[in-house]
Amino acid sequence: MFDDLTRFRSIWRDQVIQDKLKLGVIGCGRIAQAAHFPAVQKAKNVKLTAVFDPSPMLAEGAGVQLGVPAYTDQQEFLHAEIDAVLIAIPDRFHVPVSIAALQAGKHVLVEKPVAVAALEAETLIDVLDKSGLQLQVGSMKRFDPCIARAKRVLAEGGIGRILSARCWYRVMSELRPPVEATLFPAMLVDQEVRNRETALKAANRKTHLLATHGIHTFDLMRFLLGDLTVSAATMAVDGVDHSWHGIATTDAGAAASFEITASVHAEWTEGFQIYGSKGHISGEIPFPFSRAASRVRIFRAEESSYEEPVFGDTDAYKLQVEAFAAAIIAGRPVQPNASDGLKALEIVEAVNSLTAREEPDQRKSA
Repeated sequence: MFDDLTRFRSIWRDQVIQDKLKLGVIGCGRIAQAAHFPAVQKAKNVKLTAVFDPSPMLAEGAGVQLGVPAYTDQQEFLHAEIDAVLIAIPDRFHVPVSIAALQAGKHVLVEKPVAVAALEAETLIDVLDKSGLQLQVGSMKRFDPCIARAKRVLAEGGIGRILSARCWYRVMSELRPPVEATLFPAMLVDQEVRNRETALKAANRKTHLLATHGIHTFDLMRFLLGDLTVSAATMAVDGVDHSWHGIATTDAGAAASFEITASVHAEWTEGFQIYGSKGHISGEIPFPFSRAASRVRIFRAEESSYEEPVFGDTDAYKLQVEAFAAAIIAGRPVQPNASDGLKALEIVEAVNSLTAREEPDQRKSA
């Protein structure tokens, strides 16, 4: 009996290991420490195997905290015993590092935006298509359980034909540092790296803000409403604060509008309103690092009633990496995929193009 029990435990242990994706994380900076490391540690089907950062201070510090091997040489890291990588590094490195990972035979989960330009994303997709591997873009709000419920209702025609939609994303200004200090863990900081990245972002603030923040809204609009075309956009600037407003038409003929403001001198606010021929869906999306689910309300006109779902498992970063691992283990397609990332980036570029002529005059207030 003892031998049988030992054999059973061995088989069970091997099965558990097989059901976990061996994941390496590339980048040990703020987003990795605040979001991805906690998510990976909690994910039920992921085993964190290694971390990489060119900064010895960040790599070695994260390795000690997480109890995994740490690498400062990218090729050495990519030849470690890992199945996939999570890329959490500055945007300009997303494509070259993703390509290096694919060429090393690793599946990829890369932070948004997938690239810094649509043309660069197309190059990545060409490499991806030849690799036989999978790449998921880190638009984690798709995995917010309330937003996922709203998507299912829309896909099933629960509020009829969509006629009108409005989406907004407003980033806190003065309130953001103390809120993050409350929600974030104690951070490892390589001050030289932080100073360099801060300077680079400031030098191209307009493009950085729209790509970093706007891409969340544009991916969410595509997720909920389908493909769309932006027909007009305007921008206002006051010092470091930027605000974009625009209108779009979906391929299904709905009218949509959006606002991205970075930053507002008020509390965080993000959400959407979608009106259909048989009902309405509204969503209030909290600051992502709170790890709370959105507050979604679904009104069905024929029943004159609201549905307001409540969930317990609400960490979108954890749910995102679990979905990535589940797809890889089962051989299913990931989502959002590289093409989704490209399409969201194309909307960013369209808005940038439509507002480019406004930028010089607006800078007078800076």
